[in-house]
Amino acid sequence: MEMPNLFNYATSELSQDAFLAWLIQWADIDCKKIDSYLNACAVSFVQEILGKDSSYKIETVKSGRQWNNIDVWALVNNRYFLVIEDKKGTKEHSNQLVRYAEISKKHYENTNIEIVLLYFKMQEQSNFTFIKNSGFEIYTRNKMLCILDNYYNTVPTTNQNNILIDYYKNLKELNSKINSYTSLPLNKWEDYSWQGFYSNLQNYINGEWNYVSNKGGGFLGFWWHHKRIKIKELDIEFYLQLEQEKLTFKLISFNDSTRRLSRDFYRKFLFKKANELNVSISRFGRLGKHMGVAKLSYEYRLIDENGIFDLGATVDNLIGLMKLIDETEKEITAHNTV
Repeated sequence: MEMPNLFNYATSELSQDAFLAWLIQWADIDCKKIDSYLNACAVSFVQEILGKDSSYKIETVKSGRQWNNIDVWALVNNRYFLVIEDKKGTKEHSNQLVRYAEISKKHYENTNIEIVLLYFKMQEQSNFTFIKNSGFEIYTRNKMLCILDNYYNTVPTTNQNNILIDYYKNLKELNSKINSYTSLPLNKWEDYSWQGFYSNLQNYINGEWNYVSNKGGGFLGFWWHHKRIKIKELDIEFYLQLEQEKLTFKLISFNDSTRRLSRDFYRKFLFKKANELNVSISRFGRLGKHMGVAKLSYEYRLIDENGIFDLGATVDNLIGLMKLIDETEKEITAHNTV
């Protein structure tokens, strides 16, 4: 039987908040007398947050939670005030990041204390643009694992802190789940596998991904390659979307009164070009403002000779399918010109 892991039970964002405040507090120099190994790990963590190298000395630390609704805060060396927004499965909302930054800056405006803004996200997220524009640095799972890997591999087992090791093992397990798409059979992928795949796919294809709710229970979707065309009363946008196992051809009709006409119009050109390019598609979706028009009739994810998912071949396949959208756009444009 494996040792029970605290963080398999303490799974909430609040639990991670407590862990972060706890770890940061261990960077205080007085904690070195209690556990020099844990203090050194915490110091490395705080130095990285501050953007300092290992020569920067951490003397005093005071940390806490929920000051003006800020998840985790810390005052380091009476010189830096850390504002940490901790997110697990959720994302930023309600302009909270800008608000936290403004509150902190106003509180310390007549001092020499510098505000440091950090967005701590151990799971995957599609887009960090707003976070960066709000002045926050992104602290990812890979950065955290580097800190904890060093602790785990260099500190003698008998001197390792159980709480830190539990967090490390829990984070390693999360990392394995997110990267499981590289080794699991296609029919065994789970939510974390899709997160890992979509995040890596963004390195090759400029798209967005997120959870999409529907009556059927929802799915993780990835959408990209948008084209918008206006023809008389028709105002449409079409694009590609992955709905986990399915690849679908999506359409937005911006004119509610012409939804059916828009769908039939787009389908005619899409199916014509698909036939010319030997891409097998079938009708799919229901009428609406955002609607499916067709789906690919075969598996878009490709495997190698060993039956393992082949990311490179899959990316090439998806890029090839983008050509169908491009050719459809050309056909519609030519039709409109005539």
